[in-house]
Amino acid sequence: FWKTIPPTEPYRVILGDVRDKLYHTRERSRQLLSNGISDIPEEATFTNVEQFLEPLELCYRSLCSCGDRPIADGTLLDFLRQVSTFGLSLVRLDIRQESERHTDVLDAITKHLDGSSYRDWSEERRQEWLLSELSGKRPLFGPDLPKTEEIADVLDTFKVISELPSDCFGAYIISMATSPSDVLAVELLQRECHVKTPLRVVPLFEKLADLEAAPAAVSRLFSLDWYKNRINGKQEVMIGYSDSGKDAGRLSAAWELYKAQEELVKVAKKYGVKLTMFHGRGGTVGRGGGPTHLAILSQPPDTVNGSLRVTVQGEVIEQSFGEEHLCFRTLQRFTAATLEHGMNPPVSPKPEWRALLDAMAVVATEEYRSVVFQEPRFVEYFRL
Repeated sequence: FWKTIPPTEPYRVILGDVRDKLYHTRERSRQLLSNGISDIPEEATFTNVEQFLEPLELCYRSLCSCGDRPIADGTLLDFLRQVSTFGLSLVRLDIRQESERHTDVLDAITKHLDGSSYRDWSEERRQEWLLSELSGKRPLFGPDLPKTEEIADVLDTFKVISELPSDCFGAYIISMATSPSDVLAVELLQRECHVKTPLRVVPLFEKLADLEAAPAAVSRLFSLDWYKNRINGKQEVMIGYSDSGKDAGRLSAAWELYKAQEELVKVAKKYGVKLTMFHGRGGTVGRGGGPTHLAILSQPPDTVNGSLRVTVQGEVIEQSFGEEHLCFRTLQRFTAATLEHGMNPPVSPKPEWRALLDAMAVVATEEYRSVVFQEPRFVEYFRL
């Protein structure tokens, strides 16, 4: 395995260097995890998937140019596809944090800077200050920033993001998002914590009122020149099925989720942004669960467009991915439904259907909340 490779075997020479770098990458990671330091220099390792792909693609092109395409299209092409799909980290990890935690951090920063309270500011003032700081270059805080345990936890998360390769992460999801400042706050904190390749920021609208206000909030975001340049024409928005159902009841939540998606798509089209909907569905029906194929086909027209993201809850992972044949079957369901939705879009509800559902949703919300929130014996009943 470690024998010297003669220069007359060029493919083995190249792949031998790949082998050595992979070994050093693994050992350096182990040492950093165990001791916090490593005697292996970063230059001797792979730090991103492009570095890993470069020698493999060189071998592929060389084989093709030499007339050995059948060999190139065999195991090597399979491996190239695996590396392109899974990278060095196998799977990208999404980061999720509640919007109030970011508010706590920025409140501590503004109090430390000039004694003012970010938490007490209006939404307009928050946006103005955040955009001003994002456009400037001054550092906002140093080691002397007073931190609670919660604030330190948020900043430590950003620190870890800044230290690891960017292809380890997917999106930064803001739960309980309500306004544009929630998104801008994360953008600013990423910059302040020296995240070289900022994660895409995904607002998660969960409560009924937040879903109603989501189109206006996203429209305001897209109207900001700084943010429009930042997203490069692509935006992901997550909608919560579980919390909206708990807040207003299943019928009202389902109808509001439907309407919110319709309006979000209109906003995205207006500003020329490709919108990807991220569905935060639960496993049970009460949390938005249900048959995958029918769930995708039931989405409003123009809301899928060949791509979507969906959460798969822990309690149903086994039944969807527990066996190899189940994984393929699950993938087939998602793929078939996504293609069918695009080729044969559903028809929008008629005006009279909309009016009826609006009226039903009002009654359903009132009845649901009268039991869950206003009936003092409700919690007691479930504790029996």
